[in-house]
Amino acid sequence: MPPRQVRGEATPAGRALRKLRGLVADKKSGSDRTDKWTVALTVVSLMAGGIVFAGVVDRWSGADSGELTASSVEATQSTAEMQAEENSEYTYVTPTVVYPTSIPGCTSVESPGDGLSSISYWASGAQTYDDPRFPWFSGPKATVMSEAVQRSLPASAVIEFASPERSLNFGPLHVPSESSELPEGFSLEEMADTTAAATLVRDGKVGALSIRVTSHTGPVPPCIAGSLIERRTLTDGSVVDAQDTWSETNGVRTLSRSALLYGADRTFIQASATDAVYSGSPGVEISGMVPLTVEELIALVSLPQLRITAPVPPGTAPIQPGCQGSTLDPSGRKLDRGTVDELGRALQSGWRAAPPGMPALEPALGTLVLAESDTTTACQDLVARSGGNESDLSVSITSGQPLPKAPNKYDPSYDGHPKSVVTAEDGAVIVRDEDSYSVMPMGNGEGTREATSKQSRSVALTRPDGTRVSVRSSAASSNEPMTFEQLEFLATIDGLEIR
Repeated sequence: MPPRQVRGEATPAGRALRKLRGLVADKKSGSDRTDKWTVALTVVSLMAGGIVFAGVVDRWSGADSGELTASSVEATQSTAEMQAEENSEYTYVTPTVVYPTSIPGCTSVESPGDGLSSISYWASGAQTYDDPRFPWFSGPKATVMSEAVQRSLPASAVIEFASPERSLNFGPLHVPSESSELPEGFSLEEMADTTAAATLVRDGKVGALSIRVTSHTGPVPPCIAGSLIERRTLTDGSVVDAQDTWSETNGVRTLSRSALLYGADRTFIQASATDAVYSGSPGVEISGMVPLTVEELIALVSLPQLRITAPVPPGTAPIQPGCQGSTLDPSGRKLDRGTVDELGRALQSGWRAAPPGMPALEPALGTLVLAESDTTTACQDLVARSGGNESDLSVSITSGQPLPKAPNKYDPSYDGHPKSVVTAEDGAVIVRDEDSYSVMPMGNGEGTREATSKQSRSVALTRPDGTRVSVRSSAASSNEPMTFEQLEFLATIDGLEIR
Protein backbone atom coordinates (compact mmCIF):
# COMPACT_ATOMS: atom_id res chain seq x y z
CA MET A 1 0.00 0.00 0.00
CA PRO A 2 1.60 3.32 -1.07
CA PRO A 3 1.96 6.36 1.18
CA ARG A 4 -1.16 8.49 1.54
CA GLN A 5 -1.23 11.40 -0.89
CA VAL A 6 -3.42 14.50 -0.91
CA ARG A 7 -3.50 16.89 -3.87
CA GLY A 8 -4.33 20.56 -3.87
CA GLU A 9 -5.28 22.14 -0.56
CA ALA A 10 -7.25 19.11 0.59
CA THR A 11 -5.65 19.19 4.02
CA PRO A 12 -6.91 21.85 6.46
CA ALA A 13 -3.29 22.66 7.26
CA GLY A 14 -2.53 23.38 3.61
CA ARG A 15 -5.57 25.60 3.15
CA ALA A 16 -4.99 27.44 6.40
CA LEU A 17 -1.27 28.01 5.90
CA ARG A 18 -1.89 29.52 2.48
CA LYS A 19 -4.58 31.78 3.93
CA LEU A 20 -2.23 32.84 6.71
CA ARG A 21 0.56 33.81 4.32
CA GLY A 22 -1.78 36.36 2.74
CA LEU A 23 -2.82 37.62 6.17
CA VAL A 24 0.75 38.09 7.36
CA ALA A 25 1.65 40.00 4.22
CA ASP A 26 -1.12 42.51 4.97
CA LYS A 27 -0.61 42.79 8.73
CA LYS A 28 0.48 46.16 10.13
CA SER A 29 0.84 47.39 13.69
CA GLY A 30 2.33 49.99 15.98
CA SER A 31 5.05 49.72 18.59
CA ASP A 32 3.54 51.31 21.70
CA ARG A 33 3.57 49.47 25.02
CA THR A 34 -0.11 48.55 25.00
CA ASP A 35 -2.01 45.27 25.22
CA LYS A 36 -0.99 43.56 21.99
CA TRP A 37 -3.44 41.72 19.82
CA THR A 38 -2.86 39.10 17.23
CA VAL A 39 -4.79 37.17 14.66
CA ALA A 40 -4.02 33.54 15.31
CA LEU A 41 -4.45 30.41 13.30
CA THR A 42 -4.64 27.11 15.10
CA VAL A 43 -5.07 23.97 13.05
CA VAL A 44 -6.62 21.52 15.45
CA SER A 45 -6.75 17.80 14.91
CA LEU A 46 -9.31 16.07 17.06
CA MET A 47 -8.23 12.51 17.54
CA ALA A 48 -10.98 10.73 19.40
CA GLY A 49 -10.74 13.28 22.18
CA GLY A 50 -7.01 13.90 21.83
CA ILE A 51 -5.43 17.22 20.95
CA VAL A 52 -2.63 17.97 18.52
CA PHE A 53 -2.13 21.64 17.70
CA ALA A 54 -0.28 23.17 14.82
CA GLY A 55 -0.22 26.78 15.89
CA VAL A 56 0.82 29.46 13.45
CA VAL A 57 0.92 32.87 15.12
CA ASP A 58 3.08 35.91 15.67
CA ARG A 59 3.11 35.38 19.43
CA TRP A 60 5.19 38.20 20.81
CA SER A 61 3.78 41.22 19.09
CA GLY A 62 1.77 42.64 16.29
CA ALA A 63 4.93 43.27 14.30
CA ASP A 64 4.79 42.86 10.55
CA SER A 65 6.55 39.58 9.94
CA GLY A 66 7.15 37.29 7.03
CA GLU A 67 7.98 34.46 9.39
CA LEU A 68 5.52 31.71 10.19
CA THR A 69 6.23 30.09 13.52
CA ALA A 70 4.57 26.67 13.45
CA SER A 71 4.58 23.65 15.64
CA SER A 72 4.37 20.28 13.93
CA VAL A 73 1.28 19.25 12.04
CA GLU A 74 0.51 15.72 13.06
CA ALA A 75 -2.90 15.11 11.58
CA THR A 76 -3.91 11.81 10.03
CA GLN A 77 -6.15 12.49 7.04
CA SER A 78 -9.68 11.14 7.03
CA THR A 79 -11.16 9.44 3.98
CA ALA A 80 -12.91 12.62 2.85
CA GLU A 81 -9.64 14.55 3.01
CA MET A 82 -7.96 11.95 0.81
CA GLN A 83 -9.96 13.02 -2.24
CA ALA A 84 -7.50 14.41 -4.82
CA GLU A 85 -7.98 17.71 -6.58
CA GLU A 86 -6.93 16.63 -10.06
CA ASN A 87 -6.16 20.09 -11.43
CA SER A 88 -3.81 21.24 -8.68
CA GLU A 89 -0.03 21.04 -8.56
CA TYR A 90 0.02 20.90 -4.76
CA THR A 91 0.63 17.46 -3.23
CA TYR A 92 0.95 16.39 0.40
CA VAL A 93 2.08 12.86 1.27
CA THR A 94 2.32 11.15 4.67
CA PRO A 95 3.37 7.64 5.68
CA THR A 96 1.03 4.72 5.20
CA VAL A 97 -0.80 3.79 8.40
CA VAL A 98 -0.61 0.10 9.25
CA TYR A 99 -3.70 -1.25 11.02
CA PRO A 100 -4.26 -3.37 12.97
CA THR A 101 -1.02 -2.82 14.85
CA SER A 102 0.49 -2.61 18.32
CA ILE A 103 2.22 0.42 19.90
CA PRO A 104 4.57 0.19 22.92
CA GLY A 105 2.81 1.42 26.04
CA CYS A 106 -0.69 1.15 24.57
CA THR A 107 -3.07 -1.48 25.85
CA SER A 108 -5.14 -1.10 22.69
CA VAL A 109 -4.83 0.76 19.40
CA GLU A 110 -7.74 2.29 17.51
CA SER A 111 -8.13 2.73 13.78
CA PRO A 112 -7.41 6.17 12.35
CA GLY A 113 -10.56 5.86 10.20
CA ASP A 114 -13.66 7.78 11.18
CA GLY A 115 -12.42 8.71 14.65
CA LEU A 116 -10.70 11.79 13.21
CA SER A 117 -11.92 15.13 12.02
CA SER A 118 -9.92 18.27 11.33
CA ILE A 119 -10.84 21.93 11.48
CA SER A 120 -9.15 25.26 10.91
CA TYR A 121 -9.67 27.69 13.77
CA TRP A 122 -9.19 31.45 13.56
CA ALA A 123 -9.49 33.80 16.51
CA SER A 124 -8.47 37.24 17.65
CA GLY A 125 -7.29 37.75 21.19
CA ALA A 126 -5.02 39.50 23.62
CA GLN A 127 -1.49 38.55 24.58
CA THR A 128 -0.47 39.10 28.18
CA TYR A 129 1.74 37.64 30.87
CA ASP A 130 -0.77 38.36 33.60
CA ASP A 131 -4.38 37.31 33.05
CA PRO A 132 -6.26 36.72 36.33
CA ARG A 133 -8.33 34.01 34.66
CA PHE A 134 -5.16 31.95 34.23
CA PRO A 135 -3.20 32.34 37.48
CA TRP A 136 -0.79 29.56 36.56
CA PHE A 137 1.06 31.87 34.14
CA SER A 138 2.96 35.12 34.68
CA GLY A 139 6.10 36.96 33.65
CA PRO A 140 8.18 35.29 36.39
CA LYS A 141 6.66 31.90 35.48
CA ALA A 142 7.78 32.46 31.88
CA THR A 143 11.32 33.14 33.15
CA VAL A 144 11.40 29.87 35.11
CA MET A 145 10.01 27.86 32.20
CA SER A 146 12.39 29.41 29.65
CA GLU A 147 15.49 28.91 31.76
CA ALA A 148 14.54 25.31 32.52
CA VAL A 149 14.15 24.44 28.83
CA GLN A 150 17.33 26.25 27.79
CA ARG A 151 19.39 24.50 30.49
CA SER A 152 17.98 21.10 29.53
CA LEU A 153 19.07 21.14 25.90
CA PRO A 154 21.92 18.78 25.00
CA ALA A 155 25.30 20.54 25.00
CA SER A 156 25.66 19.82 21.28
CA ALA A 157 22.36 21.54 20.40
CA VAL A 158 23.00 25.28 20.33
CA ILE A 159 20.31 27.96 20.06
CA GLU A 160 21.04 30.07 16.99
CA PHE A 161 21.52 33.76 17.81
CA ALA A 162 18.16 35.43 17.27
CA SER A 163 15.63 37.79 18.80
CA PRO A 164 14.20 36.84 22.23
CA GLU A 165 11.00 35.38 20.79
CA ARG A 166 13.13 33.05 18.65
CA SER A 167 15.52 32.11 21.47
CA LEU A 168 13.35 29.57 23.32
CA ASN A 169 11.73 32.14 25.61
CA PHE A 170 8.08 31.65 26.47
CA GLY A 171 5.99 34.48 25.13
CA PRO A 172 2.82 36.05 26.50
CA LEU A 173 -0.25 33.91 27.02
CA HIS A 174 -2.39 34.06 23.91
CA VAL A 175 -6.03 34.10 24.96
CA PRO A 176 -8.87 34.06 22.40
CA SER A 177 -11.34 36.89 22.94
CA GLU A 178 -14.61 36.05 24.63
CA SER A 179 -16.39 36.88 21.40
CA SER A 180 -14.42 34.23 19.51
CA GLU A 181 -16.31 31.04 18.76
CA LEU A 182 -14.20 28.20 20.12
CA PRO A 183 -13.97 24.85 18.34
CA GLU A 184 -16.56 22.38 19.53
CA GLY A 185 -15.34 20.45 22.55
CA PHE A 186 -12.61 22.93 23.50
CA SER A 187 -12.62 25.25 26.49
CA LEU A 188 -11.05 28.69 26.79
CA GLU A 189 -8.55 27.15 29.21
CA GLU A 190 -7.34 24.71 26.57
CA MET A 191 -7.01 27.41 23.91
CA ALA A 192 -5.04 29.83 26.13
CA ASP A 193 -1.41 28.91 25.60
CA THR A 194 2.19 30.09 25.69
CA THR A 195 4.86 29.00 23.24
CA ALA A 196 8.64 29.06 22.94
CA ALA A 197 10.55 28.48 19.70
CA ALA A 198 14.10 28.53 18.39
CA THR A 199 16.36 27.39 15.60
CA LEU A 200 18.87 24.83 16.89
CA VAL A 201 22.25 24.05 15.37
CA ARG A 202 23.58 20.53 15.97
CA ASP A 203 26.51 18.90 14.23
CA GLY A 204 26.55 21.77 11.75
CA LYS A 205 22.92 21.31 10.71
CA VAL A 206 19.92 23.44 11.62
CA GLY A 207 16.45 22.45 12.77
CA ALA A 208 13.50 23.99 14.56
CA LEU A 209 12.13 23.40 18.05
CA SER A 210 8.84 24.68 19.42
CA ILE A 211 7.17 24.05 22.77
CA ARG A 212 3.57 24.79 23.64
CA VAL A 213 2.14 24.79 27.16
CA THR A 214 -1.51 25.04 28.18
CA SER A 215 -3.99 23.09 30.29
CA HIS A 216 -6.26 20.20 29.39
CA THR A 217 -9.58 19.24 30.90
CA GLY A 218 -10.47 16.01 29.12
CA PRO A 219 -9.22 12.47 29.51
CA VAL A 220 -6.05 11.15 27.92
CA PRO A 221 -6.98 10.17 24.36
CA PRO A 222 -6.78 6.59 23.15
CA CYS A 223 -3.86 5.40 21.06
CA ILE A 224 -4.58 5.98 17.38
CA ALA A 225 -2.64 4.11 14.71
CA GLY A 226 -0.31 6.47 12.89
CA SER A 227 -0.43 9.23 15.51
CA LEU A 228 2.27 7.94 17.87
CA ILE A 229 5.08 5.43 18.05
CA GLU A 230 5.18 5.04 21.84
CA ARG A 231 3.22 5.88 24.99
CA ARG A 232 4.79 6.22 28.43
CA THR A 233 3.16 6.60 31.81
CA LEU A 234 5.23 8.59 34.31
CA THR A 235 5.42 7.88 38.04
CA ASP A 236 2.86 10.61 38.84
CA GLY A 237 0.36 9.16 36.38
CA SER A 238 1.08 11.65 33.58
CA VAL A 239 1.09 10.25 30.06
CA VAL A 240 3.59 11.05 27.30
CA ASP A 241 2.98 10.22 23.65
CA ALA A 242 5.92 10.27 21.21
CA GLN A 243 5.91 10.53 17.43
CA ASP A 244 8.65 10.24 14.78
CA THR A 245 7.40 10.76 11.26
CA TRP A 246 7.72 12.59 7.95
CA SER A 247 5.65 14.36 5.34
CA GLU A 248 6.23 15.44 1.76
CA THR A 249 4.91 18.65 0.27
CA ASN A 250 5.29 18.92 -3.50
CA GLY A 251 7.92 16.18 -3.32
CA VAL A 252 9.99 17.82 -0.58
CA ARG A 253 10.29 15.64 2.51
CA THR A 254 10.26 17.12 6.02
CA LEU A 255 11.20 15.08 9.10
CA SER A 256 9.53 15.73 12.45
CA ARG A 257 9.44 14.39 15.97
CA SER A 258 7.25 15.31 18.91
CA ALA A 259 6.37 14.50 22.48
CA LEU A 260 3.01 15.33 24.07
CA LEU A 261 2.47 15.28 27.81
CA TYR A 262 -0.97 14.92 29.38
CA GLY A 263 -0.16 15.86 32.96
CA ALA A 264 -1.89 14.39 35.96
CA ASP A 265 -2.19 18.02 37.14
CA ARG A 266 -4.03 19.01 33.90
CA THR A 267 -0.90 20.37 32.20
CA PHE A 268 -0.65 19.83 28.45
CA ILE A 269 2.81 20.23 26.84
CA GLN A 270 3.74 19.69 23.22
CA ALA A 271 7.39 19.75 22.12
CA SER A 272 7.95 19.49 18.38
CA ALA A 273 11.21 19.38 16.41
CA THR A 274 11.70 19.38 12.66
CA ASP A 275 14.46 19.58 10.10
CA ALA A 276 12.69 22.49 8.35
CA VAL A 277 13.71 26.07 9.22
CA TYR A 278 12.23 29.24 7.77
CA SER A 279 14.99 30.99 5.84
CA GLY A 280 13.14 34.01 4.48
CA SER A 281 12.02 34.41 0.91
CA PRO A 282 11.57 32.15 -0.96
CA GLY A 283 10.91 29.66 1.80
CA VAL A 284 12.22 26.91 4.01
CA GLU A 285 15.62 25.31 4.50
CA ILE A 286 15.54 21.52 4.88
CA SER A 287 18.63 20.16 6.66
CA GLY A 288 17.70 16.47 6.68
CA MET A 289 18.38 16.24 10.44
CA VAL A 290 15.92 16.73 13.29
CA PRO A 291 17.92 18.52 16.03
CA LEU A 292 16.53 16.50 18.96
CA THR A 293 15.85 12.82 19.49
CA VAL A 294 12.55 11.44 20.73
CA GLU A 295 14.15 10.76 24.13
CA GLU A 296 15.34 14.38 24.37
CA LEU A 297 11.88 15.68 23.51
CA ILE A 298 10.33 13.43 26.14
CA ALA A 299 12.81 14.82 28.67
CA LEU A 300 11.74 18.39 27.80
CA VAL A 301 8.00 17.82 28.26
CA SER A 302 8.74 16.01 31.51
CA LEU A 303 10.46 19.03 33.09
CA PRO A 304 8.68 19.81 36.38
CA GLN A 305 9.16 23.58 35.87
CA LEU A 306 6.78 23.50 32.89
CA ARG A 307 3.82 22.18 34.86
CA ILE A 308 1.00 24.68 35.42
CA THR A 309 1.02 23.75 39.12
CA ALA A 310 4.79 24.26 39.60
CA PRO A 311 5.55 27.11 42.05
CA VAL A 312 7.64 30.12 41.05
CA PRO A 313 10.57 30.90 43.38
CA PRO A 314 10.06 34.21 45.23
CA GLY A 315 11.95 37.10 43.72
CA THR A 316 12.03 35.67 40.19
CA ALA A 317 12.19 38.54 37.71
CA PRO A 318 9.64 38.73 34.90
CA ILE A 319 10.95 37.64 31.53
CA GLN A 320 12.34 40.50 29.48
CA PRO A 321 10.30 40.86 26.29
CA GLY A 322 11.80 41.64 22.93
CA CYS A 323 11.44 44.77 20.81
CA GLN A 324 10.32 45.56 17.30
CA GLY A 325 12.90 48.11 16.29
CA SER A 326 11.95 50.92 13.92
CA THR A 327 13.47 49.89 10.59
CA LEU A 328 10.91 50.18 7.81
CA ASP A 329 13.30 48.89 5.14
CA PRO A 330 15.77 46.37 6.62
CA SER A 331 18.64 46.52 4.14
CA GLY A 332 21.69 46.43 6.39
CA ARG A 333 23.96 43.53 7.23
CA LYS A 334 22.90 40.70 9.48
CA LEU A 335 24.04 41.36 13.04
CA ASP A 336 25.92 38.80 15.10
CA ARG A 337 26.07 38.51 18.87
CA GLY A 338 29.45 40.27 19.06
CA THR A 339 28.22 43.35 17.19
CA VAL A 340 25.05 43.63 19.28
CA ASP A 341 27.04 43.30 22.52
CA GLU A 342 29.54 45.93 21.33
CA LEU A 343 26.73 48.39 20.59
CA GLY A 344 25.27 47.68 24.02
CA ARG A 345 28.57 48.45 25.73
CA ALA A 346 28.82 51.74 23.82
CA LEU A 347 25.36 52.73 25.07
CA GLN A 348 26.28 51.84 28.64
CA SER A 349 29.51 53.83 28.46
CA GLY A 350 27.83 56.89 26.96
CA TRP A 351 24.98 56.81 29.47
CA ARG A 352 27.42 56.96 32.35
CA ALA A 353 28.46 60.40 31.01
CA ALA A 354 24.86 61.66 30.78
CA PRO A 355 24.28 65.24 31.96
CA PRO A 356 22.20 66.03 35.04
CA GLY A 357 18.43 65.89 34.71
CA MET A 358 18.26 62.71 32.67
CA PRO A 359 15.54 60.25 33.73
CA ALA A 360 16.17 56.90 35.39
CA LEU A 361 15.88 54.05 32.88
CA GLU A 362 14.52 50.59 33.55
CA PRO A 363 15.88 48.10 32.72
CA ALA A 364 19.47 49.28 32.46
CA LEU A 365 20.32 50.85 29.12
CA GLY A 366 22.51 48.71 26.87
CA THR A 367 20.83 45.30 27.06
CA LEU A 368 20.32 45.22 23.31
CA VAL A 369 18.73 42.32 21.45
CA LEU A 370 17.93 41.54 17.84
CA ALA A 371 14.66 43.08 16.72
CA GLU A 372 11.66 40.87 16.12
CA SER A 373 11.82 39.41 12.61
CA ASP A 374 14.70 41.70 11.64
CA THR A 375 18.26 40.39 11.96
CA THR A 376 19.71 43.72 10.75
CA THR A 377 18.50 45.76 13.75
CA ALA A 378 19.43 45.82 17.44
CA CYS A 379 16.99 47.43 19.83
CA GLN A 380 15.78 47.84 23.40
CA ASP A 381 12.52 48.99 24.98
CA LEU A 382 12.71 50.77 28.33
CA VAL A 383 10.70 52.87 30.76
CA ALA A 384 12.00 56.36 31.66
CA ARG A 385 11.04 57.82 35.04
CA SER A 386 11.75 61.28 36.41
CA GLY A 387 9.93 62.36 39.56
CA GLY A 388 6.30 61.45 38.95
CA ASN A 389 6.69 61.41 35.17
CA GLU A 390 6.84 58.14 33.24
CA SER A 391 7.34 57.52 29.55
CA ASP A 392 8.26 54.68 27.21
CA LEU A 393 11.62 54.75 25.47
CA SER A 394 12.74 52.69 22.48
CA VAL A 395 16.25 52.58 21.03
CA SER A 396 16.93 51.05 17.62
CA ILE A 397 20.21 50.72 15.70
CA THR A 398 20.55 49.45 12.15
CA SER A 399 22.65 49.90 8.99
CA GLY A 400 22.28 50.23 5.25
CA GLN A 401 20.04 53.29 5.50
CA PRO A 402 20.07 56.26 3.08
CA LEU A 403 20.63 59.80 4.30
CA PRO A 404 17.25 61.52 4.78
CA LYS A 405 16.45 64.60 2.74
CA ALA A 406 14.81 67.69 4.18
CA PRO A 407 11.20 68.14 3.00
CA ASN A 408 10.03 71.22 1.18
CA LYS A 409 7.88 72.88 3.81
CA TYR A 410 6.24 75.01 1.13
CA ASP A 411 5.06 71.96 -0.77
CA PRO A 412 1.27 71.58 -0.35
CA SER A 413 1.77 67.88 0.41
CA TYR A 414 3.97 68.62 3.44
CA ASP A 415 1.97 67.58 6.51
CA GLY A 416 4.24 69.06 9.16
CA HIS A 417 6.36 65.94 9.61
CA PRO A 418 9.20 65.70 10.29
CA LYS A 419 9.63 68.83 12.38
CA SER A 420 13.27 69.38 11.43
CA VAL A 421 16.09 67.86 9.37
CA VAL A 422 19.61 69.06 10.18
CA THR A 423 22.96 67.99 8.68
CA ALA A 424 25.82 67.92 11.20
CA GLU A 425 29.44 68.85 10.44
CA ASP A 426 30.44 65.19 10.04
CA GLY A 427 27.73 64.66 7.42
CA ALA A 428 25.27 62.86 9.72
CA VAL A 429 21.62 63.85 9.32
CA ILE A 430 19.48 64.36 12.43
CA VAL A 431 15.69 64.19 12.07
CA ARG A 432 13.37 65.39 14.83
CA ASP A 433 9.66 64.71 14.95
CA GLU A 434 6.75 64.68 17.38
CA ASP A 435 3.16 63.59 17.19
CA SER A 436 -0.06 63.28 19.19
CA TYR A 437 -2.46 60.39 18.81
CA SER A 438 -4.97 58.19 20.63
CA VAL A 439 -4.62 54.54 21.63
CA MET A 440 -7.56 52.23 22.18
CA PRO A 441 -6.57 49.53 24.71
CA MET A 442 -7.22 45.99 23.56
CA GLY A 443 -8.19 43.14 25.78
CA ASN A 444 -10.62 40.33 26.39
CA GLY A 445 -13.95 40.88 27.99
CA GLU A 446 -16.88 43.09 27.22
CA GLY A 447 -16.01 46.01 29.50
CA THR A 448 -15.96 49.58 28.27
CA ARG A 449 -12.64 50.70 26.84
CA GLU A 450 -11.67 54.33 26.54
CA ALA A 451 -9.04 55.78 24.24
CA THR A 452 -5.89 57.22 25.80
CA SER A 453 -4.28 60.32 24.37
CA LYS A 454 -0.53 60.00 23.87
CA GLN A 455 2.32 62.16 22.70
CA SER A 456 5.61 61.04 21.20
CA ARG A 457 8.94 62.57 20.28
CA SER A 458 11.67 60.98 18.20
CA VAL A 459 15.19 61.64 17.03
CA ALA A 460 16.82 59.64 14.23
CA LEU A 461 20.50 60.07 13.41
CA THR A 462 21.74 58.64 10.11
CA ARG A 463 25.48 58.56 9.48
CA PRO A 464 27.11 58.72 6.03
CA ASP A 465 28.09 55.04 6.41
CA GLY A 466 24.39 54.06 6.61
CA THR A 467 24.17 53.48 10.38
CA ARG A 468 20.90 54.80 11.78
CA VAL A 469 20.19 55.30 15.50
CA SER A 470 16.49 55.91 16.21
CA VAL A 471 15.34 56.98 19.67
CA ARG A 472 11.65 57.43 20.45
CA SER A 473 9.81 58.39 23.63
CA SER A 474 6.05 58.28 24.15
CA ALA A 475 3.84 59.08 27.13
CA ALA A 476 0.18 59.20 28.09
CA SER A 477 -1.49 62.60 28.29
CA SER A 478 -0.83 62.96 32.03
CA ASN A 479 2.92 62.55 31.41
CA GLU A 480 5.54 64.00 29.09
CA PRO A 481 7.87 62.17 26.70
CA MET A 482 11.59 62.80 27.00
CA THR A 483 12.83 66.06 25.50
CA PHE A 484 14.45 66.35 22.09
CA GLU A 485 17.73 67.23 23.78
CA GLN A 486 17.64 64.07 25.91
CA LEU A 487 16.80 61.90 22.91
CA GLU A 488 19.52 63.48 20.80
CA PHE A 489 22.07 62.83 23.54
CA LEU A 490 21.26 59.13 23.30
CA ALA A 491 21.31 59.07 19.49
CA THR A 492 24.72 60.74 19.31
CA ILE A 493 26.54 58.53 21.84
CA ASP A 494 29.99 57.61 20.50
CA GLY A 495 30.51 54.08 19.25
CA LEU A 496 27.01 53.46 17.88
CA GLU A 497 28.21 52.47 14.43
CA ILE A 498 27.75 49.27 12.48
CA ARG A 499 30.79 48.75 10.31
